[in-house]
Amino acid sequence: MRRFVTICMLLIAACFIPVAASAQGSIAGVVTDTSGAVLPGVTVEAASPALIEKVRSAVTDGTGQYQIVNLPPGSYTVTFMLAGFNTLKREGIEVTGNFTATVNGNLPVGALEETLTVTGEAPTVDVQNTSRQRIVDRDIIENIPAGRNIWALGALNPGITTNVPQDVGGAVINATTGMSSHGGRSNDGWTSMDGITMNAMASTGFTTRLIYSMASVQEVTLDYSANTADVPTGGVRINIVPREGGNAFNGTMFGSIATHGMQANNLTDDLRGQGLRTPDAVRKLWDLNPGFGGPIRPNKVWFYVSALYSGSQLDVADMFFNKNANNPDAWAFDPDLNRPAFKDTHYYGGDARLTWQVNQRNKIGILAADQAGCTCVGVVSATVAPEADIRERYPIQRRQVLDWTSPLTSRLLLEAGVANHFGRSIRLRALDSSPAMITVNEQSSGLRSRGADNFRDGPNHAIHLRFGASYITGAHAYKAGITHSNGFEGRVTNDGDQPLTYRFNNGIPNLITERALPLTGQVNVDHNLSIYGQDKWTVRHLTASYGLRYDYFASSFPEQHAGPAVLAPARDITFPAQSNTAWHDLSPRLGLSIDPTGKGKMALKVSLNRYLQNEAAGSPLAAEPSPLNTLVTSTTRSWSDANRNFIPDCNLISALANGECGAMANPAFGSARPGAIYDPDLLRGWDKRLSNWEFSAGVQRELFARTSLDAAYFRRTYQNFSVTDNRAVSASDFDQFSITVPVDPRLPGGGGYTVSGLYDLKPSSFGRPADNLVTRSRNYGKQVERWQGVDVNLNMRPRAGMMLQGGLSTGSTLIDLCEVAAKVPEMLLGVVTAASNATTPQVLAVSTNNAAAIQNQWTPAQYCRQHSPFLTNVKFAGSYTIPRADVLVSGTFRSVPGPEIYANYTATNAVIQPALGRVLSGGVANLPVTIVEPGTVYGERLNQVDMRFGKILHLGRTKTVVNLDVYNLFNANTVLTVNYAYATWQRPTSILLARFAKIGVQFDF
Repeated sequence: MRRFVTICMLLIAACFIPVAASAQGSIAGVVTDTSGAVLPGVTVEAASPALIEKVRSAVTDGTGQYQIVNLPPGSYTVTFMLAGFNTLKREGIEVTGNFTATVNGNLPVGALEETLTVTGEAPTVDVQNTSRQRIVDRDIIENIPAGRNIWALGALNPGITTNVPQDVGGAVINATTGMSSHGGRSNDGWTSMDGITMNAMASTGFTTRLIYSMASVQEVTLDYSANTADVPTGGVRINIVPREGGNAFNGTMFGSIATHGMQANNLTDDLRGQGLRTPDAVRKLWDLNPGFGGPIRPNKVWFYVSALYSGSQLDVADMFFNKNANNPDAWAFDPDLNRPAFKDTHYYGGDARLTWQVNQRNKIGILAADQAGCTCVGVVSATVAPEADIRERYPIQRRQVLDWTSPLTSRLLLEAGVANHFGRSIRLRALDSSPAMITVNEQSSGLRSRGADNFRDGPNHAIHLRFGASYITGAHAYKAGITHSNGFEGRVTNDGDQPLTYRFNNGIPNLITERALPLTGQVNVDHNLSIYGQDKWTVRHLTASYGLRYDYFASSFPEQHAGPAVLAPARDITFPAQSNTAWHDLSPRLGLSIDPTGKGKMALKVSLNRYLQNEAAGSPLAAEPSPLNTLVTSTTRSWSDANRNFIPDCNLISALANGECGAMANPAFGSARPGAIYDPDLLRGWDKRLSNWEFSAGVQRELFARTSLDAAYFRRTYQNFSVTDNRAVSASDFDQFSITVPVDPRLPGGGGYTVSGLYDLKPSSFGRPADNLVTRSRNYGKQVERWQGVDVNLNMRPRAGMMLQGGLSTGSTLIDLCEVAAKVPEMLLGVVTAASNATTPQVLAVSTNNAAAIQNQWTPAQYCRQHSPFLTNVKFAGSYTIPRADVLVSGTFRSVPGPEIYANYTATNAVIQPALGRVLSGGVANLPVTIVEPGTVYGERLNQVDMRFGKILHLGRTKTVVNLDVYNLFNANTVLTVNYAYATWQRPTSILLARFAKIGVQFDF
């Protein structure tokens, strides 16, 4: 405690010494006379319609340097004034995102009334900041053919990927989309509006569960490397700059639509030969997004309001309605080939912002937004039947934001804000699906049918606070701040009153999953506190950025109760309130930028930063230690079903083998005995939170006017892993064996090779109550997760109406947990459920965002070290407005790696017994094994071209653009996903949407 207090005092004290600039843009430079001598005391003014106060000023310090910070995006005129010298004006300075535009002044001696005006090219190289970013401004939002949302536009960056399937023309709409970069994870992301976090308390906190109205967005900045000290994470940082209205009434209206009749067909005989009967296809896509704003009182109070209604209906490849749906006596999936399955997603809502310039030094902004959404047919796919779908509804997603900005002097800027978020997420069974139906998972095809078994109702609430103070001297730009979040996520987990799930192999039952639900619980985040300070210091041609961030994350659980369930009739437990995590972390942020020529045309940059994993009430170590979650509410047992009546003829409540059922895999099921204990050393103390170090080094160079090239190397290394060790057994309680995989020309080397390092509990050890300890993996050995790669990006805006940006990003991932797996072999069973109900939450996969691909599969120990090849993304986006003709032509090109392919083989006892010398313990019929080394087999590379042709019409103050978008111009039919189940291995389960047209209209006044 004494150490904690000391650190807090030191960091609070840091708030009162010279800090890095704010999350918006800056203009900085040095002023000299004609002899090259620096000029202190020069008044520098930045004027722009983007500034509510119209003009913001600074004075050069003793080194002749100045900085004007926290500038909203726009075009600026910079004026230099000093008695005895001519006044100098520099026009056409563009400020976007966090970019620091270098604008130097050279003042000749002259009469005070003489003004020299220079219209030069806007700087394209940021010689002071080491962060990498992509700007999504109004030109990109309105001109580039892509989904009209942050994630679709952000994914056009070569170094950024999303955790959803390839989007074509806005067909993928998902409020829980996450972006990642350079080997990071989607939950490393951070979303803010004018610097105030928008992250929800649900899930792991990387998302807001809102689809932002692009009509009310002025600009979006995507920082994807070298994040500054005001955010904890090192993933993609999204900062949204909202529209504020202005002194003239203005509005916009965007609408677009695409229907099935506007789509071509890309299903070929070759794909049919691979087993694909129908392709993914558009039923209907639509987007309606109006916005309107203006003055309530000119120069004093402004408003901006917008609304949205977006939807997507898509046919699902190779899936049909089940003729046997809701028939309790029919257990086979019988597709109705005349009724293809489809997905249906839509969002609607609105927002309003009020901006009040109280006086010259104080500005207040108020924002309110309400939204609802529904993935009304959400998870249907080639391996999920319509009756097994899960509808996810967001009946309310609400946020209110209050922010205050005060440039007290030309050197001191104060900022504060508060955001209130409330949301609710509900998962329901498919429409017209009977609760009496038992879910069946078929091993041979990976198909889930008859029903779903995982539902919830989860409200969440968060309050975010922030305060920052920036002090700018010219050479220094120092910022200190404090942020705090708290809130909760509640969750009612249920199985729809159906406590059983069956597993079949080729239609023959072999395993039962039992559940003891429902449960009603809550996780509280009491403190998510940070105190940070950062200094940016420019000395001649060198700018050093150095900062330190302290984070404290504390979570807890209220009093909770677990009542009886169908298969746990005696359960009646009340848990008192208890504390959980109490993490303390110090994270340095270091950067160095050198302008070797001193002309602002080139910058050499290097950075080293430590980042933390995003945390919220739904994060694994915030939620899973809840006493409700440590109860064993799920277990499996073998099932012979000798009479083929599809009814387990046994006592399901008894943990012992009886009748047709084997013993429970975890006999603590349904009891008060916790299935997992969490090591206090994991949950409390310093440097325990999952974190990563990112190093980057590169060069940014202006090639010619308004054109720059940026090349950089990146390396990210994760640390502070956790592992679940079932202390009821040790490595010696397992028998290790090998199997020979089938001979198959599709397998590496034609198959027939030996896969070693498989484990099965000895019969004498099977059925022991689990004694899971979740602890630090370093207690068992070294674990590695590392990514390294290179980005090369080009940014061209040679003149108004012309833009090209893009490049390539390539990198390789290394995962090594051999030392840990040797002592905890059960971690090689890939699962993604809570530690109490499964062996371990650890998943081994090179594609860390694709962990579900090997869920419930054993990874052979020989694959404990995985090293992917260098995977390369190439992406470009460009637009050109043909003068006089007023015709817009724009397009995007994406070339990305194909999907990583796994082979999940069902090894039966007939295959295993010769090597193991016995059948599997507990009467288990088979062992699911992934038999292709992860990170070695990939599908066909995807190449996609999208185009837009628009006619611009002007009438008075109005501008109308009528667009024709053509997506997947060359009608590619690249396979996006395949079936991993070996019996149907590599059968396509989805392909790229066929070429389709979308008509859109943008109206502005």
